[in-house]
Amino acid sequence: MEHETELHRVICALIAKQRRIAVSTNLAERLPSLWIATALNHRLTRCSDREVGELLILVQDQFHILEPEFAVCEHARRRLMLPTREDLQK
Repeated sequence: MEHETELHRVICALIAKQRRIAVSTNLAERLPSLWIATALNHRLTRCSDREVGELLILVQDQFHILEPEFAVCEHARRRLMLPTREDLQK
């Protein structure tokens, strides 16, 4: 993100924690993944479209450029980062 906010840092930390848990073979370690997913969703609802678009870059980095998921993320990122009326009035 252009200006890394506390919200951005929290979201990135939740994403990293979710990734670590997802690869664990220990079921007890994987149980908190639902709580983390809920916490991540709660934080994402507080993001602007532009912030979500910028966070999609993190997601997009997980895919190869020729994978369809990469194209979906790129399309969503561009759409979310289009200037809003408020941006144009500034």
